[in-house]
Amino acid sequence: MQAVKEKVKDTVSAAKAKAKAKEKQAKAEEQAEKATARSRTEKELAHERGKAKVAAAKMELHQEKAVHREEAIEHKHGVLGHGHRHGVGSVPAAAVPPPASATGPLHPPAKH
Repeated sequence: MQAVKEKVKDTVSAAKAKAKAKEKQAKAEEQAEKATARSRTEKELAHERGKAKVAAAKMELHQEKAVHREEAIEHKHGVLGHGHRHGVGSVPAAAVPPPASATGPLHPPAKH
């Protein structure tokens, strides 16, 4: 269990470092684009692009954190013997709608 926690922490730390690097890169690209911009509108556009790239890096970090947390939870349940899932496969028959082909009569009409 401790090894799993360490692995998740290491992975999250790596993801944070990666996100920080992407943020720095986005800011550097924004500064370079601003420096080459000729008008105020181009500078504003460069700033908006930079903000979008930083936001994308942060979103990616949060997604990676969620994935790693899910992996840790799955591993925890597998190691502790809680592999069964509550609610899965226990849907009452009345709650399941019949297939589309079963909405009509079950037998062909009898010929008399």
